[in-house]
Amino acid sequence: NSTETARQTECAEQQCSEAQTSHLERRVKELQEQLQQASKPVDEMALLKQQNETQMKELAKLDVEKAELEKKLKALEVEHQKAQERCSSTEGKIQTTSNTSRRLVQFLQKLKEDVSQMQAAHRQLREEPLNALMDVFPPLTGAVQKMCQGMSNMLDRYQEVAQEKKKLHNMVLELKGNIRVFVRVRPMGDKEKAAETAGEVTITFAEEGKVSVYDTNQQRRKWFDFDKAFQPNSTQQEVFEEVKPLATSVLDGYNVCIFAYGQTGSGKTFTMTGSDANPGLNTRVLRELFQIRDHRKEEVEISISLSVSEIYNEMIKDLFNPDSAKTKKLDVKQNSDGTNSVPGLTERQVNSVEEVLKYMKEAQSNRTVMATDMNDESSRSHSIVQVKTTNVNRKDKTQYLGKINLIDLAGSENVNKSGVQGQGMREAQNINKSLLALGDVVASLQSKSGHVSYRNSKLTMMLKDSLGGDSKTMMIVQCSPAQSNVTETTSSLTFASKARNVELGKATRNVKAGEAV
Repeated sequence: NSTETARQTECAEQQCSEAQTSHLERRVKELQEQLQQASKPVDEMALLKQQNETQMKELAKLDVEKAELEKKLKALEVEHQKAQERCSSTEGKIQTTSNTSRRLVQFLQKLKEDVSQMQAAHRQLREEPLNALMDVFPPLTGAVQKMCQGMSNMLDRYQEVAQEKKKLHNMVLELKGNIRVFVRVRPMGDKEKAAETAGEVTITFAEEGKVSVYDTNQQRRKWFDFDKAFQPNSTQQEVFEEVKPLATSVLDGYNVCIFAYGQTGSGKTFTMTGSDANPGLNTRVLRELFQIRDHRKEEVEISISLSVSEIYNEMIKDLFNPDSAKTKKLDVKQNSDGTNSVPGLTERQVNSVEEVLKYMKEAQSNRTVMATDMNDESSRSHSIVQVKTTNVNRKDKTQYLGKINLIDLAGSENVNKSGVQGQGMREAQNINKSLLALGDVVASLQSKSGHVSYRNSKLTMMLKDSLGGDSKTMMIVQCSPAQSNVTETTSSLTFASKARNVELGKATRNVKAGEAV
């Protein structure tokens, strides 16, 4: 029994020990959980402290950037002040120049009026029986002679002043290198005459280079000022005589560019190409070059080469070898001297006017045209006639290397008016896209932007060394006289006005020194 009692006592003690152990384990676990709960605020404090330090660093960095920006702002404010001062100075100079020009115009106008009055008085006196009056009043003879002499002197003086003004104007353009701009208005067609509304004339002219456009919808007239304005009755020869001095300077070693711009059907191809019976600038310029060559043949040896291409749907096509487009792709490349060329383009030596006429006719027959509602033979491409000349002095062998680009641009096209579809629609889109790129280039040049996007179109790439290089450049803007085309006409003249303000700098001659014989 005592053994059994001892075993029971031992079991009871063991159970009591296990209960105490279990209680202690639970207590330890509770204490551990409490310890973990107590350590959490410490970790959060450490995290917040770390975030606070990061934010302080970022704040310090922002303070530094703020100080730099304030410094830059102050520099910009100083530059802005200087720019305002320069602008004020320029405006003053412009105002002075404008006042001088206005006084000169007023003087010329008064002189013109005086001449008109003198001419009217002269006609009136000539119609009266002067002989009888002079017999009765001898002093009248001297007075009439004096009046006639005064009128003649005044007329001569007016012509001298007009010539001097034109000479000075051309001299300023030569020094600045401005793009010279002529405007030519074609005659009105029969359909346009029938549709023309009564009222004010759409296009009027004043002096030598002023032209105005009246918009019936807006009820206002807008004036433009160019270097020369040709009225609808102007002839091909009259246009050529004004262009000739610039075009023939190619023989003196200059790069020259003459291009026609305007809406479709405005007469660009007529001015540049013309017809067999009434040729345009392309043929007349080449004829003049050959006449000068023959006239100077004792002193110099002149060689002339010709290439003709077109830009059709952003592809360059050789009009002397139109099938070559199937086997090789022509592209514009920039030469080491900054000029542009088209490697692989056919270049033919020409030795006579007859050869010129033959080759020009061949090239024109290969140009892409189609009939539209605006034009029976609408050019669907930009045509580029390039003439290169080499002028060698027979004595000292000095060479003068010249190049002239004669460009007939495809017309800007309103597809709602021209009625083109399918392939014609695609052609119109490419034409308008390239002309838009040309507009962007002119705008950049006018604003003297550091970057000019010549590469946006094949056309502007071809024109790069004419618009942005060392070249004498002339633009002939063609216009319709009809009210139905007044929007396009105003747009063309506005673009031409911007082009006239582009300064390319004075052109230099391309000369290679030779050795005297």
